[in-house]
Amino acid sequence: MPLSIPIPLTLTPLGAEDESLLFGRAAEVEEIVHNCNSGRLTVITSSPGLGASSLLRAGVEPALKRTGEFVTVLFSEWQGRKVAIRLRQAILTAIHEQADGGFFFDHERELLLDLLTRAQAKIGRPIAVLLDQFEDYVRCHSGTDISDDFDAELANAISARAGRFVIALQTPSVSAFERLGQYIPNLMGFTIDLKPLTEQAAKELVRSIAQRAGLEIEDAAVNQLVTASTVTVAGRAHPLFLTLAAQRLCEAENNLRSKQARAATLQANGGADQLLLTSLDGPIQELGVNHNELLFRWTTLLLSPDNHHRLAPSEKALIDHAGKWDKFAKTLLPLLVKSGLLRTIAMQAGMRCEFARESTTVIVHDWWARAEAAIVARQRAQFRVRSISIAVGAIVLSYLIYFFFGRTP
Repeated sequence: MPLSIPIPLTLTPLGAEDESLLFGRAAEVEEIVHNCNSGRLTVITSSPGLGASSLLRAGVEPALKRTGEFVTVLFSEWQGRKVAIRLRQAILTAIHEQADGGFFFDHERELLLDLLTRAQAKIGRPIAVLLDQFEDYVRCHSGTDISDDFDAELANAISARAGRFVIALQTPSVSAFERLGQYIPNLMGFTIDLKPLTEQAAKELVRSIAQRAGLEIEDAAVNQLVTASTVTVAGRAHPLFLTLAAQRLCEAENNLRSKQARAATLQANGGADQLLLTSLDGPIQELGVNHNELLFRWTTLLLSPDNHHRLAPSEKALIDHAGKWDKFAKTLLPLLVKSGLLRTIAMQAGMRCEFARESTTVIVHDWWARAEAAIVARQRAQFRVRSISIAVGAIVLSYLIYFFFGRTP
């Protein structure tokens, strides 16, 4: 039975309550906790969708809290001018909740180094600061008074070892992040490059997804999911893509009222690759014909020429590019942001729009390529119909001319 159930356009990272669902990351969690105990800065780099946010939220944060030796704060709000103030407020809130509700600090005026130094002296425990999605900071703030001030403030706190810092960012942003190396000695000295999941961890993840869906799963279905070409990266499994494909299989089985996730259902729906690459088709189709056409048009602005990376055009650029669908632009943008497919991001050049997740671009490009192929096929069919009509018309006209004028009396 073909799949028709829409799924969420994006998957949110695992949280602290999902610690049991974090597979294949025990070694990384242990290493980060060890580095925090040693007072070292840890930098986590990863390709989009490999689960750096889940590692911090469902792995490192609960593990640090469980030791009882740290006050732990996770921060990822990098847009806007008040980044430094919001970070200090988040740390102050964590101190109040986890250690000393009466601790006072003027987070709007005093610096990060002062906050961490005073807090540690007062509560007798270091502060573990987990900075997630740091690529947003280095992208949104570069060469401005905000970045100059915050770069220096953060670097002073890290260099003084006033806290225990863990910074996670996507690999494409590492070169921009390295600007902090002028302030922080050995900036990349303790780097964890997050890899895709091993086969064993991937299989555990698939079985966990099936179990949460109330299903048993055939070994053959597990094997097909973890070895699908779109899911595997250098012989390992991409956790986001694997999760999407496995969830779609479970949704199909639930739709069929089956108690088991089966390899036969995978094959009936084109295999794991097809399940993954068509995962946006239903939600996009529900946008309606005009919005669908406009999103197709916008995709050329939202994806890089090689179709592997997202771009962040301005709202004006998108509206200007809408062409005859311009009257639908004002309604489509909020729909796409609400759905989670797009997000707005405040950059130096102003507010921009981009796909909410870099890893989504693979799926979006496949949807766009199939839509383009359908348009080309339709145009060719129309051309053939016109050509045949013209040819038939010419034959009929020739016959009529011959019939009325060409016969010898």
